[in-house]
Amino acid sequence: MKKRIPISELASVDIEAVNKEDLVDVSGFIFDTTVPQEQRAAKVIAAVKNPYCFRVGDIGVKLEFAEDAPALQDVFADFLKRKKSGL
Repeated sequence: MKKRIPISELASVDIEAVNKEDLVDVSGFIFDTTVPQEQRAAKVIAAVKNPYCFRVGDIGVKLEFAEDAPALQDVFADFLKRKKSGL
């Protein structure tokens, strides 16, 4: 049985203190959209180990979320609108 790590511990990892080579490289990761979303999320977590701290090629990535931030979908939609308008 795998040891469960509290989500707060995963989220609190200091990206500056982590050896980049120890992070999972997600650059070739492919999402299987035929699998239900809940199972897909479980597969991602199993593969990535820490969904808050991973690597894309040679770049370490740390995800952080603000409680009062707008929804990611809204931010992304605004980004696409700005790109389409040339801003």
